[in-house]
Amino acid sequence: MKNNKRLLVVGGTGRDVGKTEFICQLLKKISVTHEVYALKVSAIFPDEDLFHGSHDESESRLHLYEELNASTTKDTSRMLRAGAKKVFYLRSDDAGILDGYRNFVNQIPPKAIVICESNSLGQFIKPGISIVVKALHKPIKERAIVLLESANLVVNSDCISGFPELESVCYSETGGWKLQSKTEVNFD
Repeated sequence: MKNNKRLLVVGGTGRDVGKTEFICQLLKKISVTHEVYALKVSAIFPDEDLFHGSHDESESRLHLYEELNASTTKDTSRMLRAGAKKVFYLRSDDAGILDGYRNFVNQIPPKAIVICESNSLGQFIKPGISIVVKALHKPIKERAIVLLESANLVVNSDCISGFPELESVCYSETGGWKLQSKTEVNFD
């Protein structure tokens, strides 16, 4: 598995738990000092219609596109408005995730800082930080349980109070993404 310290992955225990809002708040914080690219990955599995909605089986296995419209309510538009330099959306089954990620990487600068919303990408690439957003009173996807066990940070979201954990997430040009204790000071 390849490591990428410039990649931060945010997953979630289900739909509408606050993943995109967490990412948007992080983009607002980090994009003040760094150019950040964003990727939203939707891995589609037949048994997860509850979490993704139903999808047309005739669609291709891999779909990657750049979001150019910042004025819609889509998650990718929200990421643009929050400060991402560019945002891409990847929709695929598990077999196409790595190829889709490689296609994405070919469309951004070689040393780009990336925030990715995905529960699947961590199977193929080890990010600098893995974060899981967990809603307090919603069902947990069975496939998300392993994410909770391996995450560097679990954010318990009530979808109202905000995300105090954002203060601990920082980026350094030399060290990549890291979690910082409240006593550390970041000069990057």
